[in-house]
Amino acid sequence: MKKVITLLFLKIICFETISQTYEPTDNKVYDTDIKTVQLYAFGNGGQMPGLSSRVLNLNNNDRMVLEFDDLSGSYRQFHVKIQHCNLDWSVSRLSDLEFLNDFNDFIINDYQISQNTKIPYFHYGFILPELKISGNYTLLLYEDYLSDSPLASLQFSVVNPKVGISANIQTAQDPALWQSHEQINFELNYGNYQVSNPRNDFQIFIRQNYRGETTRTNFKATSVNAGTRTLAYRFFNNENIFPAGNEFRYVDLRSNFNKGGNIAEIQQGYEDNVWLIPQRSRAKLTYLEAVDLNGRFVVETLDGAEPSINADYMHVHAAFNMEQLGTRDKVCLLGGFNQFDCNNSGELFYNPEIGAYETTFLLKQGMYDFQFALVDQSGKADFSAFEGNFSNTKNSYEIFVYHKPPGAKSEQLVGYTVIEE
Repeated sequence: MKKVITLLFLKIICFETISQTYEPTDNKVYDTDIKTVQLYAFGNGGQMPGLSSRVLNLNNNDRMVLEFDDLSGSYRQFHVKIQHCNLDWSVSRLSDLEFLNDFNDFIINDYQISQNTKIPYFHYGFILPELKISGNYTLLLYEDYLSDSPLASLQFSVVNPKVGISANIQTAQDPALWQSHEQINFELNYGNYQVSNPRNDFQIFIRQNYRGETTRTNFKATSVNAGTRTLAYRFFNNENIFPAGNEFRYVDLRSNFNKGGNIAEIQQGYEDNVWLIPQRSRAKLTYLEAVDLNGRFVVETLDGAEPSINADYMHVHAAFNMEQLGTRDKVCLLGGFNQFDCNNSGELFYNPEIGAYETTFLLKQGMYDFQFALVDQSGKADFSAFEGNFSNTKNSYEIFVYHKPPGAKSEQLVGYTVIEE
């Protein structure tokens, strides 16, 4: 599929030189047959699909690409619709023609059938059309013309860089939090960009490890230098601190013949089964440095040439050793592969025979990050309950800068950067 996507992308460059209630703020997959969803910016010098951000630069030849597998066992005709969104991801009042050059109903014609896999699937790919303006967007995936019942809703952003951003990550200055939290200090340089009230007109969002639920906002500049046209954001009341969390756990599923990292057993059969090494809480353990993907995943196989259609699916069995909870809270295994959604095959259930919570779910061959969380009845996930917070943790932070020019109907994304330790 990567070859097909590449050919489609080059062709574009040549021409240019299970129904559920849907909420606008959702970033979810609703259809249980839709697996391994990847939405990423693709272009020259880009990262691997699983590691590329969902932020597209309006001024270069990169394009946003959607890839996913359908395990329903037969071909389905999928459609894509794009919605322009406000800062809170609600649907904006812009008409389709104000951000698109085409009719807003795109058929996915690019698909391939899996090769030599025990679990068959159709792999689909789609290159999103060019967008006219920067800002927030949601991609809606449908089957046929069932426009009232999306199978998935995926958020992404488009930036038109007008504002420079410099930032750094440091240990929290608050003596009570320096072992568990991180602090983000940053500056904006708006140069020749016209803005009437720099201190108040920019809307700043900071997101940790590419997860929407970690987003912080309402930052106001602590100082303005009109001469250099810079804004400094250096806070003293913990406005810019984040719980540091812990390094992600991982599982290496690149081979169904040889045991990769964190795998206890592989059982081959009509369909393959993999058992993870039993896990336990790390909240009260000593921090251990480890390399991770900050919650993301990469599709890869050591057993075939083209992972998108040669990588097989495996039944992954996970166990988390702990006593049964006396509350209605859930124990969940979460990562980018299930959109950090406990309802998307993330919940574990207590098994008194082994004294542990356990679950089984399908994963395509590759490298996957995950963590355990305690999820309350409102859906809020508390990762610190099982993972702890350690200021030595290496995290990624995205900084988004929005501005609404005079006369504009919506906010535009005028600055974006990623900082990592």
